Amino acid sequence: MNRTKKGNLARNGLIGALFLIHFIFLLIILIEFKAPFYILIFIAALLFIVLFSYLKSPLHIEGFDYDSWKLVMWVPAGALIAFALNTEMGLGPVLGGSVTGFAASFIPAINKRSAYLSRLPEVLYCGAFVGMSSPDVANGFTFVTIASLITAFFLMFSRNILHGVGGKLGTLAFTGVVIASVIYQLWNIWSFWY
Repeated sequence: MNRTKKGNLARNGLIGALFLIHFIFLLIILIEFKAPFYILIFIAALLFIVLFSYLKSPLHIEGFDYDSWKLVMWVPAGALIAFALNTEMGLGPVLGGSVTGFAASFIPAINKRSAYLSRLPEVLYCGAFVGMSSPDVANGFTFVTIASLITAFFLMFSRNILHGVGGKLGTLAFTGVVIASVIYQLWNIWSFWY
């Protein structure tokens, strides 16, 4: 398999995983609130149209490129700062995430020629989205760390996916929080039985 086919397979696999997580999340919400069957069909149809447009429209840069792990490892820092501002300082999720993103925007001024520093605000802001999680979902700093590491993994491999589309960082943070929640739920079930 050549490099282009591997890149397309990885890109389409990541888009498919993001789509599947969103689909299952919406399905569970709709079932939990006992939505009528026709609403479920309508939402499913809309999601498949969105998936089709993601795969067919020019929202992606050709090839497969990824960010350095040295860059995406700042996602947990942004998440922990925003979560601390949210819960410990009592600022709330919006202000906690905003302060984190605002402070991160000044990092490139340290060295304007540094490509590494110019990318840090984006990465820290992605982490801030994780840190904006409700304390009902994110029950502590351990959860936020795990969710942000999962988000960092997805951010690392999504450099050429949904390029220039608004909502990418929030979508990746949502994915990390959902996967961390599933891991926590499975851990609780396992520890209950054993």
